[in-house]
Amino acid sequence: MHEMLGNQLFLVRNYTRAAETLEKALRKKPKDKAIRRKLIVCYTQIGEVKKALQLFMSLANEDIDFIINIDPIEDDCPCPEIVYDMEAQLDQNQNSVDFQLNLGMLWLFCDIHKSIAYFKQAQKLDPQ
Repeated sequence: MHEMLGNQLFLVRNYTRAAETLEKALRKKPKDKAIRRKLIVCYTQIGEVKKALQLFMSLANEDIDFIINIDPIEDDCPCPEIVYDMEAQLDQNQNSVDFQLNLGMLWLFCDIHKSIAYFKQAQKLDPQ
């Protein structure tokens, strides 16, 4: 039930409520990659960068292909829209590590080369 509701909330881009609901679904199905992938997107949109990065790293280490080989249309992934909207704000956020990390995570769903560029920028801003 939580997964279905979380998916519906994700589809209507209610990321705060989707994250709350998908977290409950993840407790019941902790290995579910689709739930984790949606939570990563939700967390990037609600300012939970550390949670997003932790989940992202875990999923990437487990199955990077699951992130890279997404079909944004079939999976109703909002990342293409989100990254272009975020890039429009890049001038104001050029020195924000969190902003660069968010773009790095989200771009990996769409374009590995752009993802790498944003992760490198984040590392340059904060070498730790």
